[in-house]
Amino acid sequence: MKKILFIALAMLTLCSQMEVAAQKKDKEKKGIKWEWDGKTLSGNTEIDTYIKTIDTLYNKIQTYVETMDKYEMVPESFELNGKKYELVYMIDENKHIVTRGTVNWQCVQAIMQGTNIILDMTNAGLMSANAAMTLPQLGFKALKFGKYVKGGPAVISAGTKAIKDVRKRWINNSKTWKDMKVDAIEDPKSIGYSGMTDELASKLNKCCYIKEVKEFSETKDESKSEGQVVKDANSVFTIIANTQQAAEDARKSNENMEGFDDLLKDAEKDA
Repeated sequence: MKKILFIALAMLTLCSQMEVAAQKKDKEKKGIKWEWDGKTLSGNTEIDTYIKTIDTLYNKIQTYVETMDKYEMVPESFELNGKKYELVYMIDENKHIVTRGTVNWQCVQAIMQGTNIILDMTNAGLMSANAAMTLPQLGFKALKFGKYVKGGPAVISAGTKAIKDVRKRWINNSKTWKDMKVDAIEDPKSIGYSGMTDELASKLNKCCYIKEVKEFSETKDESKSEGQVVKDANSVFTIIANTQQAAEDARKSNENMEGFDDLLKDAEKDA
């Protein structure tokens, strides 16, 4: 019996090594790999708890990344009547402009949810070693369930990187948004744009921040090598006027940023 078990474990190790290599190649093409069907269990409490924990994390990671990637912060720079201005707003997956309250909500959710998922993955990582040591108790079933146990650390590792990348982007979004709110122009009509209408002014007040600057900021997007393009005011305001405003969610209508500074400071420490 011991000899049979030894052979089974040897086969498990070989299969796991081959599968890890295959997963590595596949992961480069398709992202994080996890193939559990959500139903098949081993009957061992520790193994099954670990598999279900990794499955839950995998789904959280996918949902978080997909949800947060639906939003894009759009910074603009323009000149008008000899003065320099910066403007910022956010669009959703439909390219609709969203309200200030929605931006606040998304910034907070991105930081808090990202932090919580990273903590969950840290805790799951502590379970990995115990799950691996428990595998021999499954006998021949170790061959079948070993791939899930071996796949757990890969999900945790790749997932942690994915979450941190998205979370970092949202920390930068939050800093930009917070900085733009300081000394933002309260009445868009005061800048003297000749094409300003009541409707456009209302949209700017609900969805954007505009501020006068002495010098234009350089781009904070590390993926771009060139600085932010300075546009004429008409092109900037025409885009905003023609961009549909997203339906407002009552949960996301609060423009109050109380507690935002503390959240951002804590997030920057762990970024």
